[in-house]
Order: sequence, then C-alpha cells, then structure tokens
Amino acid sequence: MKKWLGVALLVLAPVLAAGSFLKSREFKSLEPTARRAIVLVAKSREARPRLARYPGWTAGAEQDDGAVWHVWFEREDEWLGEAYVDLDTKEVRDVYLPVDPTPAERARILPQLRRLVARDAEVQALLEDPADWDEEIEYDKWDDVWYVRYWRGEDAVGVRIARDEGRWRVEDVFDPLAFDAEQERRRARDRAVRIAYASEQVGELLEPYDGWKAYAEPDAEGRWTVSFATPEKTILTALVDLTGGRVLAVETP
Repeated sequence: MKKWLGVALLVLAPVLAAGSFLKSREFKSLEPTARRAIVLVAKSREARPRLARYPGWTAGAEQDDGAVWHVWFEREDEWLGEAYVDLDTKEVRDVYLPVDPTPAERARILPQLRRLVARDAEVQALLEDPADWDEEIEYDKWDDVWYVRYWRGEDAVGVRIARDEGRWRVEDVFDPLAFDAEQERRRARDRAVRIAYASEQVGELLEPYDGWKAYAEPDAEGRWTVSFATPEKTILTALVDLTGGRVLAVETP
C-alpha cells in the first residue's frame, strides 16, 4: 500500500507515555504481532512524547514487508500520524506524528524567528520599518515550517521559515495574497487524502490493489471527495470532513 512518510523535527520534552489504548479491549482484540508493533512504536523515544499530546489516541497496524510493520495513530477518526517498525531489530523509523508547539515552546521560538527575519536583507528592503506593519505568525505542523506575515493596508509580505540541518532559516519571501489560496488548497487536498487513507474501511478496500493513485476535489464547504483508482478502474470514493478529520461515507462502483 502507498505510504506517507515524513519526519517531524520539533524538539519535545519527555512526558508520560502510553495512553489507555494499550489497556483497552480494542487493543487486546488485535492479533499479537500487531499489538507488539504498536507497543514498540508507542513507547519509542520519538513517538512517546508526541502521543502524550493526543489523549484518547488509538492505533492500528499491518504488515508492510517481512518483519517491517506499518503503524498508524488516530483519535476519533482524526489521522494523527504513522511510523514503521522492524520487529526483528525493534528499530522504529519514519516517525511522522506532527504536533503544535506548546505555549512555552512558542514563546521561546518566536523571538528567534523575529531575529531571523530582522537579519534578512530582502525582508528589510520590503518592510523598511517592521513596526509600521501588523504581524502574524503561524506554524504548519504538517510541513514543520513557520509563516511570518506582515500586513499594512493593501500591502503584504510573507516569510516562510524552515529547518536546515536542525536550524531555522528563511526559505522564501512571498506575497501572501497570491500564495495563500493555492497553499491552503494543496494543504487541504493532502490532508483529505491522508484522512481517507487512514480510514480502516478504506484501507481494507485498497488492500488487494497495487499501483493506485489518489485524487481529491473540494465538495461542500469543509468537505472533499477523495477517489482511489488504478489505471483500469476506480476502486472507491470517500467523502471526507476536514473540520472533523473523519470519513463520512465510502462508496464503491
């Protein structure tokens, strides 16, 4: 099956581990190898502190390749992320469980971002005096980037700040008015596909197929229609509610 890989690099303080899911009937009903895969990931150094920020999480697992298992996490049908674990070596890899910064982390990071922007020659040439502009700072946990936007009347300047070998750097300076619409559409499309793919019903229907692709189009406000298809046929279509982070309906031809 198609995999969604990524690395969330936000540094997190160690916190208390595994939630009640590992003691639940739902977990105990899984087959032993799946339970072992989930436990190895959930208690790993990478995943444990991230999951602690999502009380009530649940998980699923399936064999990917030999001893390697794919483990994914959800909360009330909201897709949280995934990881892979080799049951022979107990190696957990490709952990992708993005989280938003805590207020304390945000308070620590924002001054760093402002200093970084203040040193950028292109930004300063456009702003002249940042005090004359309204400021907005947002974090995109899915891409692990910060957006600093400045507004003054009808003028706008946007700065994308990403990590480079563990350090923040200005990656792009852009016009937010031209950039935001396309960026939001692409982000919504990717999230709709992730939510649909994480659905247990969708996963079961896709299991027999290889080489499928996902297509997504906006439907009603906050909803997307996601189709999974091979070159020969459409396998299924899912109606996804982005606001609730869940699949509302699944149809097959």
